[in-house]
Amino acid sequence: MTPTLRLNLFSILPSLLAATLGLCLSANDAAAQATIRSRDLSEAWSAAPSLLPTTSATPSWNAQPNSWRLGVAIQNVDTGVVLTDVEAGMPAAQAGLETGDIIVNVDGFQVGYVEGALFDLGDEIRRRVDQNGKVDFLVFDNRNRRLQNLPVTLTQQSAAAVRGEVTCKERVTLTQQAVLTVRLRDVTYPSWQNVEVGKQVITNPKHPPIPFSIAVDRTQLYPDHKYAVDAYLVDRGQIVLQSSAAIPVTPLANVPTVQVNLVKVGANVPANGTYAVGQLDQINQWYKQYLGHAASPQELNAWQSYLQAGKSPQDIQAYILGSTEYFDRMGNQRDPYLAALYQTLLGRQPTAAEMQQFVTQYQQYGGARTDFVRDVMRLQP
Repeated sequence: MTPTLRLNLFSILPSLLAATLGLCLSANDAAAQATIRSRDLSEAWSAAPSLLPTTSATPSWNAQPNSWRLGVAIQNVDTGVVLTDVEAGMPAAQAGLETGDIIVNVDGFQVGYVEGALFDLGDEIRRRVDQNGKVDFLVFDNRNRRLQNLPVTLTQQSAAAVRGEVTCKERVTLTQQAVLTVRLRDVTYPSWQNVEVGKQVITNPKHPPIPFSIAVDRTQLYPDHKYAVDAYLVDRGQIVLQSSAAIPVTPLANVPTVQVNLVKVGANVPANGTYAVGQLDQINQWYKQYLGHAASPQELNAWQSYLQAGKSPQDIQAYILGSTEYFDRMGNQRDPYLAALYQTLLGRQPTAAEMQQFVTQYQQYGGARTDFVRDVMRLQP
């Protein structure tokens, strides 16, 4: 039987699609095939220019979930998938697709937003492509303003891999809860601090050097982008080790073995644009742990600038623990606040004598909670 959604779409535009694809459908068959992907395209296609974004948007490169690659950047809209860029030499360009064209369906199954639900182009290609990489698109040609059926043969590419080892000369005692994460990041733009392309997570890592291998789908890599490898180690919910610097790599080429060196948090980390990796993740975790909610994008951007200026993440932790918001969460009273702070920083409840000494020390700061917290943290081993 002809695919369900193709029949339904044809019932909407019978004359146009029959002329385009050379198919004839009965009204009864079409009416019986209504699904969530049903929609009336007649008005939308008569106003096709309005489909194109009126404001600039960062393209979302459509990386296929398997090894088949089309080679387009897209924006999902209510009438399909707008091509915001077409990569030269790739199957889309070879098939005649150009920027501004709109893919309406893949092998009869609509893509983009349909009645508020998103049907991803990459997912549909993965489901519909045959073993030879062939798949059919219904495309709105932005040049002649007509719909056309377009067969495309996709390109298959093998996976890339970045290999190396993690070293560390620091003396640290780790528990079995320790987790080492080695990441390949896209660092094309300074604001992209946590754009992960691939990673390997190693639980309870052994003594260094620790080998790693990050497998990457080549469809997620672009020749004009910049990439780097970094790593960090978390134990008992805290980042205790991190790379001293991100290591630039070219994953599309034959990458030599990469060596990533770990240092203690805050030690020997450059104070320029290359700051300790994973720190924004740690700050966000502190927000959740101490304040009960995630940090906003604006707050993370502010802390990112703070870190890039060479400041310590421990200063940020002190600020959070000394904040009015955290003080209010502890009842807006001195003693409950100090008891919670003692538990957080020292990992246990204070004795009566310790609590009294803690209160005395706190009072010497005249209500400057952040300064008090910072000094307490500096005195801890």
